[in-house]
Amino acid sequence: MAEPIVTIENLSFTYPSGERKALDNVNIAINEGEFVVVMGANGAGKTTLCLTLNGVIPSLINGTYEGKIIIDGLQTTKTPIFNLAQKVGITLQDPESQLLAPSVKSEVIFGPENLGIPREEILKRLAYALKVTRLDGKEAASPLQLSGGQKQRLALACAIAMQTKILILDEPTSQLDPIGTTEVFSVTKDLNKKFGITVIMTEHKSEEIADFADRVILLHEGKVVADGNPHEVFQNEQLFNESKVKLPQVSQLFHWINKHEKAKEFPVTLEEGISALSKLFEEKKIHEKKGYMINRAESSHSDKVVLETREMWHTYPPDFVALKNISLKIYEGEFVALIGQNGAGKTTLVKHFVGLLKPTKGNVVVLGEDTKKKTAAQLSRNIGLVLQNPDHQLFAQSAEEEVAFGPTNLGLSKEEVDKRVDEALKLVGLEKMRKAYPFRLSFGDRRKLAVAAIYAMKPSVFILDEPTTGQDFQGRYDIVEIAKNLNERGNAVVMITHDMELVTRYSHRTIVLGNGEVILDGPTHEVFEKPDVLQTTYLKPPQIGQLAQALEKQGVHKDIITVDEFKESLSFRK
Repeated sequence: MAEPIVTIENLSFTYPSGERKALDNVNIAINEGEFVVVMGANGAGKTTLCLTLNGVIPSLINGTYEGKIIIDGLQTTKTPIFNLAQKVGITLQDPESQLLAPSVKSEVIFGPENLGIPREEILKRLAYALKVTRLDGKEAASPLQLSGGQKQRLALACAIAMQTKILILDEPTSQLDPIGTTEVFSVTKDLNKKFGITVIMTEHKSEEIADFADRVILLHEGKVVADGNPHEVFQNEQLFNESKVKLPQVSQLFHWINKHEKAKEFPVTLEEGISALSKLFEEKKIHEKKGYMINRAESSHSDKVVLETREMWHTYPPDFVALKNISLKIYEGEFVALIGQNGAGKTTLVKHFVGLLKPTKGNVVVLGEDTKKKTAAQLSRNIGLVLQNPDHQLFAQSAEEEVAFGPTNLGLSKEEVDKRVDEALKLVGLEKMRKAYPFRLSFGDRRKLAVAAIYAMKPSVFILDEPTTGQDFQGRYDIVEIAKNLNERGNAVVMITHDMELVTRYSHRTIVLGNGEVILDGPTHEVFEKPDVLQTTYLKPPQIGQLAQALEKQGVHKDIITVDEFKESLSFRK
């Protein structure tokens, strides 16, 4: 029997300032050609594990290292990183940390050129990598001009072009639209099957994991607590709840169904869910509640317009039209989701709300005043924006200084500033990190710190640009719950996100952008009843919504968009 291509033996690692082991006696063997996904909450050890596999830990990152890793016959602690890089390709969670070239083309070919790959082969790899990551046509563009999701796809393209025997992807879809996420999994699976590349991916998106992964490893507090195929691993609901990791929505539903009526199968994919639920309907073991009506909380917003765009256009030099004739109104007390494909214009739109950009044509009105007459600093008193990348707005020497900056500049008393700092840090769970240097926090905690800094300003309008990037299952809800809390106090909330499950859970209204234009705007459940329109901007309903739409003939409400709504709609035979 062939030796595993990756062997991890009794691996433990503790960072210099760590209170516990980041990795604790990890033992894993991975065979050549496997597609393995490592799941776990933030802090479980996923990124640390990735960095041990390419030798960055312990060569470049110090700490207490125990155990041994063998990569295709080479021991990582005895092999130069340059040599390991020829066997192991890696994309990091934060794509900006590994992009350095002046153009997309030069970024992608940088690695193969350094390996001495022939020119014709490099150009072939370049074309393939850009095509499968939907970046063809952007060869001359600067990486700095790309959206967050496009930067993530560029980092993936660089890894694809290397065609190493082992490909490590650390949360490669965290900033991607739903169909883009599926495409990345599909492309990775294609590389896995077509070239026999061994894939090790860290990821939170369990629906795609169930569709594509051969094997799932669950980490909790640095330890391997589950290891098997998706059907084996996802059946342990209690373990996933304890680890604060999300199960696929169809699996969540069937864990509940099995408490009432034992199904013959346990589905982990949409297709399996459709099949298993159809059989339960056919056998009359389950049925839709007679006269069932979905009970949704309606938005209680006022008639006061807080944000308005009037026939607004924006063109980036020299001639890229990012927004086209946008006219919309957002009201006090609304919770609005702004969704669309990467590069659809979502971030460009909200930058107009806070004065970071001015319209090329048309007007943007904030709380009754035209933004052309206001500076960004003046607008920041009433509108808070948490950027997609928190590193773009953090600058202070400690977490508490970061949070205090805004209230201090509002002219508040020291007592009031201190009160707001305490409240904001506690709200995001960083009260014990108040003295920490922001850039030594994890990416997820830096995101929470950025939210705290805006929260302390007490803005009338709260804008979140991809608030769940870098967040685990629990963390994403923690952040959006903060926004919900503000909304319930009467604040308007605008949330840009690719997480359709969050959209269906929190937003009453959803605006869909496609190629710089508003293509849908209405109550969230009505928007998700139009999957064909959503697909034009690389979106799709959450998995549970797709399940409901597929079973409409069995009497299921096609406008169900959450697992709880699906549960409430079902009855079991007596």
